[in-house]
Amino acid sequence: MTFGGRPTKLVLLIALVFSCLCGQTLGQYVDDPSAIQNVTYTYDNYVLSGSVMLKSFPNNMNAYIYYQTYDGVWNMTGTTITAHWKWENADNTYGNWSFEGTIGPYGISKFYVYLMLVESGVTYTDDNNGQYYGVANGAPRSTANCDGYDVVHTSVSKDVTYLDLALNGKGCALYSPDVKYLTVSITPYSKDLVRIKIADTANKRWQIPANVVSEGTPSSYSIRTKAYTVSYTKSPFTFKVSRPSGEVLFDTGVSGLPSLIFEEDYLEISSVLPDNANIYGLGDMTDSFRRPPDTTLQTFWNLDQGTTRRNNGYGSHPVYFELRDGLVHGVFLRNSNGMDVALVPGQITYRVIGGVLDFYVFAGPTPAAALDQYTSIIGKPAFVPLWTLGFHQCRYGGTWVSTQGIKDTVDSLQQAGLYLDTVWADINYMNQYEDFTLGSDFSDWNDYVATLHQEYLHHVPIVDPGIPNVSGYGPYQEGLSSDVFLKWPNGTLFLGQVWPGVTVWADWFHPQSGAWWTSQVQKFHQIDSFDGLWIDMNEASNFVTPPGYEPAYTINNDGAWGVVGLNTRTLSMNLTHYSGISEYNVHNLFGHYEAIHTHNALSALNPGQRTFVLTRSSFAGTGHYSQKWNGDNAATWDDLYLSIPQIMSNQLFGIPMVGSDICGFNGDTTEELCNRWAQLGAFYPFSRHHHSAGYDDSFFFLWESVTESALKAFSVRYTLLPYLYGLMQQASQTGAAVFRPLWWDNSFDKNTYAIDTQFTLGDGLLVTPVLTEGATSVTGYFPDGIWYDWYTGSAETTSAGYKTLDANLTHINVHVKGGVILPAQYPAKTTYATVRNPYFLIAALDKSGTASGSLYVDDGISVNPKSSQLAFQLSGNTLSTQAIRSGFHIGPKLDQIQVLGYTSGTAPTAIYLNGRRQAGAKVVLSQKVLKITGLTIDLNTKSVLQWK
Repeated sequence: MTFGGRPTKLVLLIALVFSCLCGQTLGQYVDDPSAIQNVTYTYDNYVLSGSVMLKSFPNNMNAYIYYQTYDGVWNMTGTTITAHWKWENADNTYGNWSFEGTIGPYGISKFYVYLMLVESGVTYTDDNNGQYYGVANGAPRSTANCDGYDVVHTSVSKDVTYLDLALNGKGCALYSPDVKYLTVSITPYSKDLVRIKIADTANKRWQIPANVVSEGTPSSYSIRTKAYTVSYTKSPFTFKVSRPSGEVLFDTGVSGLPSLIFEEDYLEISSVLPDNANIYGLGDMTDSFRRPPDTTLQTFWNLDQGTTRRNNGYGSHPVYFELRDGLVHGVFLRNSNGMDVALVPGQITYRVIGGVLDFYVFAGPTPAAALDQYTSIIGKPAFVPLWTLGFHQCRYGGTWVSTQGIKDTVDSLQQAGLYLDTVWADINYMNQYEDFTLGSDFSDWNDYVATLHQEYLHHVPIVDPGIPNVSGYGPYQEGLSSDVFLKWPNGTLFLGQVWPGVTVWADWFHPQSGAWWTSQVQKFHQIDSFDGLWIDMNEASNFVTPPGYEPAYTINNDGAWGVVGLNTRTLSMNLTHYSGISEYNVHNLFGHYEAIHTHNALSALNPGQRTFVLTRSSFAGTGHYSQKWNGDNAATWDDLYLSIPQIMSNQLFGIPMVGSDICGFNGDTTEELCNRWAQLGAFYPFSRHHHSAGYDDSFFFLWESVTESALKAFSVRYTLLPYLYGLMQQASQTGAAVFRPLWWDNSFDKNTYAIDTQFTLGDGLLVTPVLTEGATSVTGYFPDGIWYDWYTGSAETTSAGYKTLDANLTHINVHVKGGVILPAQYPAKTTYATVRNPYFLIAALDKSGTASGSLYVDDGISVNPKSSQLAFQLSGNTLSTQAIRSGFHIGPKLDQIQVLGYTSGTAPTAIYLNGRRQAGAKVVLSQKVLKITGLTIDLNTKSVLQWK
C-alpha cells in the first residue's frame, strides 16, 4: 500500500554507498520513484525484513530507508536496520537490497524508501519522491482492555492519604498477569515535596530498602502551607500534582493512553507535558543536556557501554527536572528495575519491568531549591577532600606497566612545570589482574607511593569487583569462608569472566560482605598506601553473557530491542542475593552498593577523614558516598563536547564531583584536540587525564602547545581553589550544582535553555571553550549583566546576547560575573602548596558598583571539621569582611584586592584598614582594574578596608 504525505517523525536508518556501477550523470534517478521496484517485506515478532530492487542506478547512489513507529501509541523511532547488497547480473543494471532489523515493542506503522545521488561533490535528492509502505500488522500489543483501576476506599492517617485500588474490568495482561489490588499513599514530605507511591496491597513486590537508597524523611509536623496540591480521579484512578496557581506539574490523566498498567513484570504510566518541554536529567546518557522533547527514549539498565549517544550507560538516575517559564520542578521515580522512559510531544511515559511506582514530585521553584529538595531524598553529595580538586594523572597500559614507567611520566610532568596532585594506577599494577595485589614490575611500588606522599602528592589505584576464583588467593578464600559470593538459585557459585579470567562477584546485600570488603581494603593498604579507591567494571560488567530470565517486555538495552537482553555482558538475572533478593530487581544497584561498601571501608581505614571513591556505575544517591567519572570516552571532538552535558546532568543527579577523561580514553588524540581538552578539563570538577592501552601517549608535556594550554588553564583552576572548594562545601550542604548550565542562574532567559557548549562554575565564572576543530574563535552567550575577561579585567558585555571571542590554540575564554567576589590564592603546583599561599580577592563590580562573595576554610580532610566562613561585601570605596563562623584558624593573610570595573578616573592615594592608614599598601589603576597590594589582612577578625 502507498500512503500520501510523508511522516513527520522519522529517523534516518540506512545509507548505502555503491561503487563500480554504471557511471550515469546528474540526479535524474533520485526524483524517479520507479527506480525503486519490487519492495517486499515481512513483519513478525517486532522484526521487519524484506528486500528492495533498485533499477538502473549510477555510481555513488545512496538508498535511504526511514520508518515510523505506530503513531497511534508512540510516534517514536527505534533502532538500526541492517542491509545487504548483491548484484543480480553482469552489467550491474539493477541490484537487490535485503534488510532486517528489530523495531521494538512499540510497533511500526509504515516505512519509506528514497534515493540520493552524490556526484563530484554535488548531492542530488528528492525525498518527496520515494515510496511509502504500510505495515498492516505493525501495531503493538493492544491496550483496548486496559481500563486501569478504580478507587474503592480512602483513608487518612497522620497527614498521609491512602487509596485502595481495584482492577477495573478484566485487565490488560499485555506482558504478564495484572496485579488486581493496589494501594496508593500520598505523603507530604515538606511544603515543596510530596511522595506518591503505588504498590501492591499485599506488599510482596520488590521495593528498594531505605538503607541502600535513602527514601528521605517526611516532616514530623503538619504542613499547613504547601507549594503544591494533589488531586485524583476515582474511575479510572489518575492523579495530578499542581502548583497553587493551577500550573500542572505531573498529571497521569493523558488522553488516549492507559491511565495505569500494573502487571507482574510490566508497569506503565504516563504524564502530561507541555509541547516542546524543557526536560533535563534521565540518565546516565550521552546526549545533549536538554533532552529532545519529541524523540527521547531513555533506557535505564546499567551497562558497560562507552559514550554511545542516547543509549543507556553505566548508571541509572530516573529523575528529571523541567524548566518552564523560569520555574523549575522535578520528578523522581524511586525504582531500581529496568525501564524505558519516552518523551514525545505532550507526554512522558514510563515502562517499567518490576518493582513499584514510587514517585516524588518536588516543586522548586528555583533550580537550586529543586536540587536541594531532590538531594534531601537521596542524600546530599559527599564533601570531597581538598586534594582531590587538583590535577590527576593516569594511564592504562603504554609506559605505565611498571613503577619506573609511572615515575618517568611524573618526573616529566614536574620538569615541564605542570600541575599535579594525584597519581593513579590502572589494572596494570596488579598481579595477573587480581585485586589487592602488586605485580612483579611493581615490587617497589609502595616505596614510590611513600615518595609521592613526601612531595604532598596522592595516589589512587583501581579495584574491580570481579574476584578470580583461584584456590589460595586470599580475597577468594576469605569470601568463600564468609559465604559472600553470588549464587545460582541451587546454591552453586555464579562464575563469569573479566580481566583476571574466571571470576565470582560479591553479594553486596549479604550482611558479611561489608566486613569482607573492608578487610581486603585494609590488607591492601599495607602494601599500597593509597589515598582513595577507584571502583570500575561495576555495572556489573561480564565478558560473557550468561543465561537468565528475560521478561516479555524487552527494554531497549544498548539501543537494540530484542537483540541485547538483560543478561547481556552482565550477571544472570536468575541469581539470588541474600534473603532471596533477585538480581533481576537489583541489577542497577550493584555499583551503587559497592560504592557504599567502599566508602565504609575507607572510613574504617581512616576514621574521621573524608573518603574519596571514584565509581563508574551509579544510581540515585551514589553521590552521597562516591564521586564519578564518565567512563570510556573517545578522543573525538564530539566526545569533547559531550563531556559538558554529561557533567551538567550529573549535577542534577546529586554527583557534583564528576569529570571525563581529558584528551579522550579510546583512540589516538591530536595536538589540537588535546589542547582544547586540556583547557576545558581544567574546569571539570574532577580533572583527570587518562588514556587507554594500544594508543599513543597523550601526556600534556608531549606537545609544547598543549603544555602551554595546560599551564594557562590550570593556573586559573589552582588560583580559584578556595572558590571551587567553597562550591563543593556548599554542594555537600544543599546539593547545589557546581558545574552549571547558563539557565541555572538565569532561569527566565529562554535563550539559555538549550545551551550546553558553555557553563559556569558556581554563579561567578563563565567558561566558553572551543569545541570545534580548526576554530580560532568561539561564539558564546552572555546572560544579562557585566562580564569581565579573566585575563585582562576588561568588561566584555553589559546586556544579554551572543558575542564572538578570539580563541587561539592555547587560549580558553573565561569571564567573571559582575557583582561577585572570588576568593583566590597564588597558585603553586600542588593543592598542598597553594592553600598555604596568601589570599587575594577578585571583586567584579556590577552595574550598581557593588560585589559580594564568601570564603570557606577548614583542614581539607576531616568529616566534621572545625571551619570558618567569611562574607565579603564591596560597595563604593569600602570592602568589609565579616566572619559568619570562626572555628578554624586561617593562617595565610589577605595581601591583595583586585577591583574590576573601577570607574573612577584616578587611582586612590590612601588605603585604610580598620581606620588605620596602610603605609605599605601599593595602588595600580589600569584599564578600569584597580589593584591594591602590600596588604597583610588577618582573615580571622572582622575588617573594613577603604581607599580614598
